[in-house]
Amino acid sequence: MYPRFGRVALLALALVPLSAAATAQSCNTADRSVLLILDASGSMNAALPSGDTRMQIARGAVKGVAEFLPDETQLALRLYGSQSHRDAHNCVDTNVAVPFGPASASIEAIAAAVDGATAQGYTPIAFSLGEAAGDFSAEATDRVIVLVSDGKETCDGDPTLAARALAEQGVTVHAVGFIVDTAARMQLQAVAQATGGLYFDAPVGPELPEMLQSALAACKQSVALPADPGPGLLETTSAIFPLPVVDAETGEPVGVLDRMSTRLELPAGVYEVQFGPGSWKGIEVRAGETTIIDPGVLEMEPTAAATVFDSETGLEFGSFNAVTSQLTLMPGVYDLKFGVAEWRYIKVDGGGTTTINPASIILASELKFGSARVTTVDGTEVASFNAVTYRAILPPGDYIVEIDANKIPFPAKAGDVLEINPQ
Repeated sequence: MYPRFGRVALLALALVPLSAAATAQSCNTADRSVLLILDASGSMNAALPSGDTRMQIARGAVKGVAEFLPDETQLALRLYGSQSHRDAHNCVDTNVAVPFGPASASIEAIAAAVDGATAQGYTPIAFSLGEAAGDFSAEATDRVIVLVSDGKETCDGDPTLAARALAEQGVTVHAVGFIVDTAARMQLQAVAQATGGLYFDAPVGPELPEMLQSALAACKQSVALPADPGPGLLETTSAIFPLPVVDAETGEPVGVLDRMSTRLELPAGVYEVQFGPGSWKGIEVRAGETTIIDPGVLEMEPTAAATVFDSETGLEFGSFNAVTSQLTLMPGVYDLKFGVAEWRYIKVDGGGTTTINPASIILASELKFGSARVTTVDGTEVASFNAVTYRAILPPGDYIVEIDANKIPFPAKAGDVLEINPQ
């Protein structure tokens, strides 16, 4: 017998939005107090095409921040998601890793803190922003937070409301979205806007140091509130199942988006849309404007039995099977479990379809065997064959196909097909 490989190309289209440009006037001054808040949640373990993880790129970017600040600038570092694994469901996982001190004296401590941080937990943005208000000294006059996140809120509380509370205390938040999906981008933009801050986008990864430098230099913008806070519209482009809408401030339900009603008129404010077991938070509806939330579609070709989980929280969002090849999902990062085999960190963005192509192993129908199975390189069985099962569909990975005494290595990439025929 011999293996035959065939490759199916996987085409990935990346929509790269424009990020905010730093203002011409730099506000990076010596009398500033800058609190850097870094996401160290589990999704920061996702790998870039270069092979580096998001956390590795972030470490390098954060280590260089002191170079862009006057020596006398007060600088501190707060982390979230680094103290507890996601299984602990820890929504108060945030800590001051490096307290305020002159930027020139904080370089080594910040480098050590980010090198020692383990990306593993949830994304408690709202709680972290609430705690951050107490990090600044009473003498600090120009108080600035630079928030770097690769995802949206996964805990209780609403980041936009937390940002509004900071604005009342004179704190400005500049936000940097690091390879974020459309829901996280919308949330971070609302956080920055609520405080007069700016949003900066690092959609691919390597541009994070540049965006972080721009955020450190950015000036506060004026925040103009409408004279007449009248109603606005909340609309969705897809509601294949009911999406309850909740007032983020009161927690009261205000309506449902569904197939019959994809648009709601609501008082200007901040809302949460309950999307399956998760919530899309920080949705700001402005007077006289339409806010659109745009789910995404995850498609599998060829389809196979697999369950979809949120990469960070572990919540289940649906399943693929022989008749279900597409799922409508809240924008985010997901894991697929094919039995014991797993495909991690699949980014689903709003307004489009993300198509994934698993690998296939096909035994010819005329092939005779006593036993046949597929294992990982450590011997864990992930699929088996019998008189009626001649095909296995699996995520990319390194496999061994065992057919009686024969062992065939299969370093499977997305879309690879291994056909095994009689000699």
